[in-house]
Amino acid sequence: MTFPLQYTATALAAGAGLLLWIVEGAMPFFRDRSSRGRHAVLNLGLAATNLLIILPIDLVTVLILGNMKPVIPSLSSLVPGGLTRTLAILLLLDLWMYLWHRLNHETPLLWRFHSVHHSDPQLDVTSAWRFHPGEIALSGVLRLPVLLLIGAGPEELVLYNLLMTPVIEFHHSNVRLPEATDRLLRTLLPTPLMHRIHHSILRNEHDSNYGALLSVWDRLFGTLHLAGVEPSKPLGLNGESGFERQRLGALLSKPFSH
Repeated sequence: MTFPLQYTATALAAGAGLLLWIVEGAMPFFRDRSSRGRHAVLNLGLAATNLLIILPIDLVTVLILGNMKPVIPSLSSLVPGGLTRTLAILLLLDLWMYLWHRLNHETPLLWRFHSVHHSDPQLDVTSAWRFHPGEIALSGVLRLPVLLLIGAGPEELVLYNLLMTPVIEFHHSNVRLPEATDRLLRTLLPTPLMHRIHHSILRNEHDSNYGALLSVWDRLFGTLHLAGVEPSKPLGLNGESGFERQRLGALLSKPFSH
């Protein structure tokens, strides 16, 4: 079941990303996007680099989850089986994603790598794939003991990715939504407005709205930040938007240049 579901997740992520890229070109929120193609090539170049890292990590993770017998009772074993247990695992996985994202902002070493994602001055759907390979490697390795603690199997992991990835692409996208629509959606999901605040150049704004699949964690832990966002709002990091700082080589070396 795992590999057909993985193929479905990959196809859905690619299809959703392409659709959002087309839609944001037709109805953008930020309109000063004259170099969308070059921007996409840069971010997808980072994504392609990351695939070389995450694919073997994911393969090892799936093999371990599918074959290792639990040494201690997992968190999900406290919940009855079936659909209830699956939902509990998905919630715990999303809680981990929230905590991991928050740690990347609050831990100086992790921020060195995560700042590559935040240095993007032109937020759009391709930004959802823009991460430093070091962050991807750390995330993949540190995720394994968390998965074992939760009691997630390969199917639950792939199912979570199937649900999460299009949502992450959506809230990074430059699609213009009516305020009422965004307000309705953010009762459950992180939305483009929430994530534009998260990518603000202001530190007190980008240290907020950490949710991946669900917005409930930001509400629960007091990291929800809502404010008006204008199309002229500056995004990224101070001093990081210049052409030389936005080249692939500069982004790859960025964590080691402090």
